[in-house]
Amino acid sequence: MSETTLAELLAAPSVWQAQWPWRTMYAAKIPFESDVVIVGGGISGLSAALQALDAGCSVTVLEALRVGAGATGRNSGFVVPVPSRHTPESLRHLLGDAAQRFVHALQQTACDILTTSSAASAARGWIQPWASHPLPDLIALARGWRALGIDVEVVEREQMKAALETEHYAAGLCYSAGGSVDPYALAQEMASAVTQRGGVILEDCPVLKIKSYATYVGVITPRGEVKAGRIFVAGNVYGIEASRITRQAVSPIALVLATFAMPHAETEPLTGQMPFSDSRKDMWFFRRLERGRVLTGCFALPLVQSVNACCDLLRERVCKVYQRVPVAIEHQWAGWVGLTHDGMPLVRQADERIVSWSGCNGRGIALSILMGRTLMDCLLGRDGIRLPFKSPNYLYRGGLFGWLAQTLIAIDRYKQRRTMLSPSPLPKSSEKS
Repeated sequence: MSETTLAELLAAPSVWQAQWPWRTMYAAKIPFESDVVIVGGGISGLSAALQALDAGCSVTVLEALRVGAGATGRNSGFVVPVPSRHTPESLRHLLGDAAQRFVHALQQTACDILTTSSAASAARGWIQPWASHPLPDLIALARGWRALGIDVEVVEREQMKAALETEHYAAGLCYSAGGSVDPYALAQEMASAVTQRGGVILEDCPVLKIKSYATYVGVITPRGEVKAGRIFVAGNVYGIEASRITRQAVSPIALVLATFAMPHAETEPLTGQMPFSDSRKDMWFFRRLERGRVLTGCFALPLVQSVNACCDLLRERVCKVYQRVPVAIEHQWAGWVGLTHDGMPLVRQADERIVSWSGCNGRGIALSILMGRTLMDCLLGRDGIRLPFKSPNYLYRGGLFGWLAQTLIAIDRYKQRRTMLSPSPLPKSSEKS
């Protein structure tokens, strides 16, 4: 088999995008002026657009390619109601009194997505397995999250087996407000809602420059200039041209994703329904799709592992977790994840009329929609939750932090590989491994 390159997978359509025609669906005439201009047609930009429409503003969304072409349409579709890489204690230390406000809003956003979108899967819930944590530690962790208002329960081996169809993990935490969606279909729903409510969306319309004037902000595109009152930049890790500031604020790391056809899927379908992501630095995550398929992925580590080796690794993980040898890889693609040093989004506000943000840290769907709503309220001076997110710090931007993250992932992966192919007894829930 010829070597697949990361560039090829980054250009390949995701499993979600492959179900839709790749053509321009929004080609309105560019307006002369607009109260609010959104740069980026993903779920963050579209949620901001809907929030501005709620406030009675005229809204224009400018997308360089297609709605949902970037991180929105290239992720795993997990809806997670808690932030990445944090415990209740670390979150309180970082955000202080705002920690409870933040997680409550994040959980409510996840619930909104899963109850109102037709793109959501039928099953509800997301599980975070912990293969090596003793049960008392998990009970204390669940108690800490509940103190912040999060709906979470400890699940042990038999419950895990019933919910996930795997005996690979000893125990974990089940978040009832989590779940999964088709993220590209979700973006299309949101885009349709924007246009139905009078918003304008233009695809194939990159923003080349943003210029501040005394009475307006000029948004320069290949089709002309829009005079805007407010600008929301939502390029995230896919930012280009004028929106590249969102990519520069974070450390991008590539994620290789694949779907696997499973044997006897029609006669012996996997019964587990909940998506799950474990707590490893080199995180294992899985969700079921229709026809018994399994979706999973891993971080790409170009310096130590080829893309084909990543796909072999994913096959081994599916075998290990489900105790079945997958028939074949059905679909492969890759996307970018924007990492920040503290696991929190980074917000940049050049002046009171222009705001941008980035840094989902792999928890993009609920967090992106929350950030779109919250920052648009802030931009328009509306009452809303005030979240103390930091501005980008040059010490943590770019290659250095990304290199460190890849190194930690590589070390974790190496340790796992030493034991992955040789079966070993699962750790008891009451003992440390």
